[in-house]
Amino acid sequence: MHGLSTLILGLGLFFLGIQLVGENLRRLSGASFRRTIHRVSERPVLAGLAGVGFGALMQSATAVTFILSGMARSGLVTARNAAPVILWCNVGLTALAFIITLDIHPYVAYLVGAAGIFSGMVRQPTWRAAAGVFLGVGLVLFGLGSMGDGAAPLRSQEWFHHLLAATAHAPLLGFAIGILAAAILQSNTGAAMLIITLAGVGSFSVEQAAMLLYGTNLGAIALRVFLAFSLDRPSKRLVRFEDIFCIWSGVLMAALFFIERAGLPLVLTAAEHADGSPKLQLALIFLLSNLLPATLMSFAIGPIMQRLEKWLPGESSAALAQPKFLSDSALSDPTTGIVLMAKELSRLLVAVHVRPEKAQFGEDGEPEGDPAFGQLSAAIEQFGARLASQNEISENHAHSLHLLRAELSLIRYFEDAVREFNDALYTLQDRPVQKEASYILQHGLHELIRAARQASEDPGAEAVEHLRAQTKRHGAFVKAQVDKAKSLSPAPEIAALSDAFELAAWMLHRLSKVLSQFGTDRAAPAPRKSAARED
Repeated sequence: MHGLSTLILGLGLFFLGIQLVGENLRRLSGASFRRTIHRVSERPVLAGLAGVGFGALMQSATAVTFILSGMARSGLVTARNAAPVILWCNVGLTALAFIITLDIHPYVAYLVGAAGIFSGMVRQPTWRAAAGVFLGVGLVLFGLGSMGDGAAPLRSQEWFHHLLAATAHAPLLGFAIGILAAAILQSNTGAAMLIITLAGVGSFSVEQAAMLLYGTNLGAIALRVFLAFSLDRPSKRLVRFEDIFCIWSGVLMAALFFIERAGLPLVLTAAEHADGSPKLQLALIFLLSNLLPATLMSFAIGPIMQRLEKWLPGESSAALAQPKFLSDSALSDPTTGIVLMAKELSRLLVAVHVRPEKAQFGEDGEPEGDPAFGQLSAAIEQFGARLASQNEISENHAHSLHLLRAELSLIRYFEDAVREFNDALYTLQDRPVQKEASYILQHGLHELIRAARQASEDPGAEAVEHLRAQTKRHGAFVKAQVDKAKSLSPAPEIAALSDAFELAAWMLHRLSKVLSQFGTDRAAPAPRKSAARED
């Protein structure tokens, strides 16, 4: 019983450590991660190397996949360009398997203690996040040590001997147990570390543990299916791409296992020739079980993504132009109508794209916007007018409707500013000297749109305040992007691009003020406040 409690304690500490590392790394490097991916996404080799690095840091292919799905949804990166990052992050997460082969257990207590003390003493968010990363790493290593101590007594249990005998004679049973372990733990990395730790204390042979490891990649698929339920179809492509890799790696490595059993020396033979402990041999097997499938699959990224684009097509311009939530039946209930109108406005922001695009002008000489954006915004405006005319609107509902109309106007003005920005980007396409400077502003605008969509979809105090802080005209974020771009290139074209960027940011800042007047329920505005000084 003591061994079991120690094993469970180790598992708990391991997953707590993984959670701390992931959360604090996102605080430290969320923007850096997105900038890096955006920079390297068009170069598959660099994208793969970035994937290895971020996989090693975050220790979760699922976390990396969902961050990239969010970037794809925001337009920061295309699904096809993000695929190599996802593919190779699976290779990076094997780094932890090599760390646990080192005899660093005596130092882990000092790491946990020092990180915990430092985290309690500092108040600066960046330093607290850094301390949280080290604390998480320490807990991961401490948990793995406890798992090993708790697993050692299992060798004397009769049921465990029966399980070992069964997996020795039926490798596919071991493969299935690996899938089950990862599904229960909701982490293929956690399941792999548990298997390697158990093998390190003699609970499994290297051959038995190999088939368990091969099954772990498939165990996380069920979790991703659940987490991806609310994603749009283009975002789901990346999640399904990761699932395809997991299935491919499991099938490939299981096939190689049986081929090797037939007499052809392959992965197990290579690991056995490595001069090291069973844990090191399994770390090598774990690495190869991700490296070999990733290498082979990297030659098929294009065809796979083409197939996924057919299976999960994005919303066409014609579909985007049509309201998704508004209906005539909602006109009879002002509360429902206002909520649905708010949801449609959040969707309208998705139609705003940042990309190099030459401005188009109509016969009257006025600039023309995206037709889908124009049709959807007109439909929202008409719905609001009909809602007001067909009902006796209460004061609260009238105020909500007024705010929604103000939100619509600001999104329209914002789209105008983005079109001006896109036209300026278009003129810089063939100018390498200014390209890096324009990239800074392009990425900055993507970040602001992402924050605006989040605040519009869920106008809670934290999201709206984040948008407000990010979009201040002379605030830290806007000033940093403009100053950095102008320092890279003093060309007049960059100055014009900076002006368009600041105008777009100011429109989103005005939008944040409108959103701040809503409560958690978009149909019930927050109590009116006195006018605040413009910042």
